[in-house]
Amino acid sequence: MLAGWLWVALGCADKGPADSGDPGTGGDGGGTTPGGHDNVLILVADDLGIEASACYPDQGVSRAPQPHIERLCGRGVAFEQAWSMPVCSPTRAGMLTGRASWRHGVGEAVPEEVELALSADERSLPRALALGGTGHAAAHVGKWHLGRALDGPNTLGWSHFAGPLLGEVGDYYDFEKVVDGQAVRVDTYATTDTVDDALAWLSDQQGPWVLWVAFNAPHTPLHLPPEDLHSQVGLTGAAADVEARPAQYFQAMVEAMDTEIGRLLDGIGEDQLGRTWVIYVGDNGSTTTTNQGWVPDEHAKATLYQGGVHVPLVVAPPLDPDGAPAARRVSAPVGTVDLFATVLDLAGASAAATEGVELDSLSFAPLLRAEGATPARARVLSEVFGERTRADEQGRALGDGRYKLIEVQDRGQELYDLEADPLEQVDLLDQGALDAEAGAAYEALAAELAALPDLPVD
Repeated sequence: MLAGWLWVALGCADKGPADSGDPGTGGDGGGTTPGGHDNVLILVADDLGIEASACYPDQGVSRAPQPHIERLCGRGVAFEQAWSMPVCSPTRAGMLTGRASWRHGVGEAVPEEVELALSADERSLPRALALGGTGHAAAHVGKWHLGRALDGPNTLGWSHFAGPLLGEVGDYYDFEKVVDGQAVRVDTYATTDTVDDALAWLSDQQGPWVLWVAFNAPHTPLHLPPEDLHSQVGLTGAAADVEARPAQYFQAMVEAMDTEIGRLLDGIGEDQLGRTWVIYVGDNGSTTTTNQGWVPDEHAKATLYQGGVHVPLVVAPPLDPDGAPAARRVSAPVGTVDLFATVLDLAGASAAATEGVELDSLSFAPLLRAEGATPARARVLSEVFGERTRADEQGRALGDGRYKLIEVQDRGQELYDLEADPLEQVDLLDQGALDAEAGAAYEALAAELAALPDLPVD
């Protein structure tokens, strides 16, 4: 039998997302739109690891106020073992296609010169929604980072796109974005502009919708946001001050994003939120610049260690103003690639949405709808590769929720017990003989990695 991770993932191609719930009701999580399907709002933070996010255990570092994310946590599900890819483009490609990096070919941050990083024929999320007959309008606002082609997002199925195409904006107060193939200059603060675009599109919707809102924040360049968006004091915004106090500017950017998320949720309103699933996720861990020492710099963004791949993932069900909060935490491993199947499931897509496509995405919607539901995924994969990635960084990590095996091209294997050693300080393979439990986990994880196709290493 093919390795467990891959074998389970391929099963998604034979079982449509809606097979795990009633596509007419969107499950047991809340109300429905008049057409019978829930809305889905996807909020993506850029370069924000769990140490900097609300809803996760204190890692002994400063954390920005995030009251709106905390409110989502207070009535939703926080995933304790959510993994992304180590950098943003592969994470976004996986969310958009439901496929692992080795399948779609995006293994590292997409360079500025690339026109379109994904095949135009990919079964993207908006295309799958249409094939699944959900009737949802679908739009993407904010950061793209899957190629510089002006029509790239529309080519891949988004009927509406508004946002910056590249990996970062050079200046949060002065940047270029693209609106459905047309480049425009913007002098509105980038985080604010993204929410403005989201609210503008939502104001035109009459039926169910799926909206992907990808913030540039808190990705570099670090800067001072508008004063009404944050509560940090004593920051001047001068380059020397930013360089001297990067953590404080990072926190101001995170708080500004949270403030604008609050404005977006207020703009959607309680009536629509009563029919809307809200997903908040990070695209990868925090950078070395904003690390604050919670992990070694060599374990931060762009690496396969937890500082690079362990990200916040919070899902709040449709708002019930009269219901008691139902906050829960889920320890089962999930991947950002699973958002593809999960969104289709929550939107009520039929099996036609995924027929004929080899997918690696598994819906975690059952974990949202019922406490104690059986997880679809036993193990989660992360990988990084490409011509701009050093040979001693290219590789894969596979975890079962407790044990994690990292295999890097020029460094070999490392095994960690995340339950006893969550910051990966002790490589069990360096400690001599493994005990029976660790040994069995290692054999299973190593066999699954070995069964995967070779990475397209350059």
